[in-house]
Amino acid sequence: MNNIKILNLSAIDLPVFREVRGKDWVSYGEDNLYPQKLIELYQSSAIHNTCINSQLDSMVGEGIEMIGENYVNRHEETIDDIYRKISYDFLLYGGFSLNVIWSRGGDKIAEIYHLPFDKVRSGKMNEDDEVTHYYYSSNWGNTRKYKPVEYPTYDKTNTKGDNASQIYYCYQYSPGVELYPLPDYIGAVNDINLDGRISVYHNSNISNGMSPGLIINFPNGEPSPDEMRTLHRDLNEAFASEQNAGKLFLTFSEGQELAPQISTIDSANDDYYVVLETRIASRILSAHRISSPRLVGLTVEGANGLGNNAQEMEVAYVHYMSTVIEPKQKTINKNLEKILSGMGMNVKIKIIPSTLDFEQNIEL
Repeated sequence: MNNIKILNLSAIDLPVFREVRGKDWVSYGEDNLYPQKLIELYQSSAIHNTCINSQLDSMVGEGIEMIGENYVNRHEETIDDIYRKISYDFLLYGGFSLNVIWSRGGDKIAEIYHLPFDKVRSGKMNEDDEVTHYYYSSNWGNTRKYKPVEYPTYDKTNTKGDNASQIYYCYQYSPGVELYPLPDYIGAVNDINLDGRISVYHNSNISNGMSPGLIINFPNGEPSPDEMRTLHRDLNEAFASEQNAGKLFLTFSEGQELAPQISTIDSANDDYYVVLETRIASRILSAHRISSPRLVGLTVEGANGLGNNAQEMEVAYVHYMSTVIEPKQKTINKNLEKILSGMGMNVKIKIIPSTLDFEQNIEL
């Protein structure tokens, strides 16, 4: 029994935010690349991707009333452009960042630029538990080539000289977490990851045309511990991942009596995958607080639907807007209003909502 090897399937752990000796910034995850992991999840899961994109469309609506077309930097980006980008980051990461550039006199904000949230890292806290600097790199996976640039934290009382270009860093509070945010959907990260991996598995299985669920026994004696480890590693690398579904297993032996004994394991039936995918979809939608998949243009087997009842759909949409979208809009609006006031625009941001016709015959 000591020779039986068990493959441990490890769960995705919560990111670790910690100071690293010799670095001026705080690590955003164990390898300082947790935002890149969130991008991977966004790109690999169709359901998660749709949830993010649909929320984004609801958040930005038809743009900001009155001031949306105003330019805020020399690249001729409008306030609407900036609002969409920071909303995107807020949904994906739980925060956003801006590069705020003050005028030469330091009495007014001259320009605002969006900074991709995944490219910004927090400096360490000082003795007053305040972050005085942030760091920007276009590639945190290679900081030797793409050296991080230090920027002072947004501070309207110190705006001249080297402090004229600042980083405004905003993120939603998460209990027990400092300096970096956790996205709202953090509870479904495993399911989002699984959704993408199942898609890869099915694609590989169909491409390769067969599925080797096998137990392999070698009857020609017990090898040395080193040989066992090498064999186990080679087989594991060859077959133990979703990309290897359906690949052919080929063996050679000196005579029939030395051939490996191979027993097949029945693959999971179709119902298993239907149930699994329904569960995954339900958990991803729940993590995004979406009560019905139809609100984001999805149909999910087994999920409660709203049918063709326009009134019921409208009630669900109003609830979705008031409990999911508007609280996020308020957070972004409050912070952006603060920055715009520094440009001389003392305004209350109001988003023009998208127009929906609930009287249409809805058949999803």
